[in-house]
Amino acid sequence: MATAQELYDALRDFAERYAAEPRLKVMNRDWNRVIHVAPTDLEDADFTLTLKDGVLTLQRGAPQAAQLVVRADSETLTDLFYGDISPTEPYMDGRLRVEASEEDTMRLDVITLMIWGE
Repeated sequence: MATAQELYDALRDFAERYAAEPRLKVMNRDWNRVIHVAPTDLEDADFTLTLKDGVLTLQRGAPQAAQLVVRADSETLTDLFYGDISPTEPYMDGRLRVEASEEDTMRLDVITLMIWGE
């Protein structure tokens, strides 16, 4: 199990990698979304990624409303947001759940692909 701080550090790393890829800011300039990152094994360790006008920000705590919810155990989420694992395997075996429209899920997949490659 990862700690809340380890998950926060992974999310911060993800946000920094996002910011370092200028194509993402252009690609997402009109895709404003709130993403709730919800670890299933930690209490009071929710996080919010907000994408507004191509800029991604990270806050501690759950949002009041979100268009995407990413749920998994803290270890899976930490490994995922550090780019140590692909989302494919944990998604296929049920450890990772993404609650979102198909369009939003595909957009999130493209973002991770541009950050980490294949």
